[in-house]
Amino acid sequence: MNNEKILIEEKANTIRVRFMDQILDGNSPELRETLSSILDKDATEVYLDMEKVVIVSSLGISRLLSFKNKADEKKITVKIVNIQEKLKETLKKLMLDQFFGL
Repeated sequence: MNNEKILIEEKANTIRVRFMDQILDGNSPELRETLSSILDKDATEVYLDMEKVVIVSSLGISRLLSFKNKADEKKITVKIVNIQEKLKETLKKLMLDQFFGL
């Protein structure tokens, strides 16, 4: 399931989700559908590639947390990669950096 905002690359048991927008919006149906479809796959690792993302909405953070919790239940490792320094600092302030393996 690829669209302009989210690219998904699957390789063996690993999925890389590349967010192509500067803003990761929790209201976006693409985000919701992508995250829930990943939970239905047999992945053991999911990488959330945030190279292009500058801002994550509060609902976006909430969606990522919810996804991470559901992934943990299914023993799927979730990591955020290629994150912008400013966004990383924000997640640190929210004490979410360790949660996402930053």
